[in-house]
Amino acid sequence: MVLVCNFNIFSQFCQMSLAKYLIVHYHELGLKGNNKDFFVKKLVKTLRDRLNSEFSLTHSVKHSIGRIYIPLEEGVDEEAYARVVGRIFGIRYFGFYFAGDLDVEKLGAQIFENLPDLDAVATFRVKCKRSQLYPLNSSQVERELGAILLRTGIDKKVKMEAADLVVQVEIFNEMAFFSFKRYEGAGGLPVASGGRLLSLISTGIDSPVASYLMMRRGAKVYFVHFHSYPYTDEVEVENVKKLVKILCDFGVSAKLYLIPLTKIQETIAKTLEIPAKYRVVLYRRMMIRLSEMVARKVKAKGLITGDSFGQVASQTTENMYAIREAASLPIYSPLIAFDKEDVVNVAEKIGTFEISRLPCKDTCAMFSPKHPVLDANPYDVRELEKFLDIDGLLVEAYEGVEILDF
Repeated sequence: MVLVCNFNIFSQFCQMSLAKYLIVHYHELGLKGNNKDFFVKKLVKTLRDRLNSEFSLTHSVKHSIGRIYIPLEEGVDEEAYARVVGRIFGIRYFGFYFAGDLDVEKLGAQIFENLPDLDAVATFRVKCKRSQLYPLNSSQVERELGAILLRTGIDKKVKMEAADLVVQVEIFNEMAFFSFKRYEGAGGLPVASGGRLLSLISTGIDSPVASYLMMRRGAKVYFVHFHSYPYTDEVEVENVKKLVKILCDFGVSAKLYLIPLTKIQETIAKTLEIPAKYRVVLYRRMMIRLSEMVARKVKAKGLITGDSFGQVASQTTENMYAIREAASLPIYSPLIAFDKEDVVNVAEKIGTFEISRLPCKDTCAMFSPKHPVLDANPYDVRELEKFLDIDGLLVEAYEGVEILDF
């Protein structure tokens, strides 16, 4: 009789449908000190722009006490929202919350009334984050709500660690919220909070992952891809487009610059004074120079490569030094100490692996020798480049650029 009586008393507070909110907790933005507001504004703008664009609605995105909260229309597809929000950088975790009552008894009744299917649930706990203005501290709220749920008839055991069901409660701005599921965010820093970079992207596994990692650190990334058409087919470029599209799903728009490298490769390969073993190093120096031409156009302050130390011939200590000596901009290589397995794990997580593993003719493999040099030095390379019309080749290649918007 007690349970029935309690439920009847509580149920009067649960007749109306409760409003729903998306509540977002950010990642390391809270550690930015006096610069925190700059990063939070970037994240708020990204959330508003992405949600408005994806769902053709106008969302009110507000920030308060370490949280971003967004009122939702009734009947929204939460999983669709989760797919979008889960790919926005700067977010630690988020959830879809009911707006409840500040009175703990009424709030407990509302939580009980809205419990999800408990067939697969053996244990539960309540976890609370609250404003210091609330009269009860977090532990007291958790105990009170847990006791109310037990009295009302949840019929599950309490387990403080690794419970099957965690009732998430947030109390702030004179409002109380509760949810039954927490989603992990993409982490990192908000889009475009760290300046502009240009990524040298190929169809391989490494460069898309390198691009993703720098985007996750807040870089606004543009892309450049070098192709050797007609020696490579259109599949190469189509796969690059697919990879850029996947990367842009993480809350960014981007431009892809497609530059023909064919004439440069043919010229280097046909210049008898240049030993074949130096071709790859020379190709890559020209790619660096062309990339810097694009970087200047988009006002990027550095280049991104998928280099991994010692992975291939062009990535020995000596060869990387000889290649990068041609650069005047910083070169960022976030995979430099990654094992291949580490890179593959990230590629699978972000959805680029299946495209990158497809058979495809690689631009850098065209006209490449069987035994490339492993210990090139800038002095020898610069001497070999004297046999080439560097400026003429660069201008001709750049005139053939194709620009795509994503």
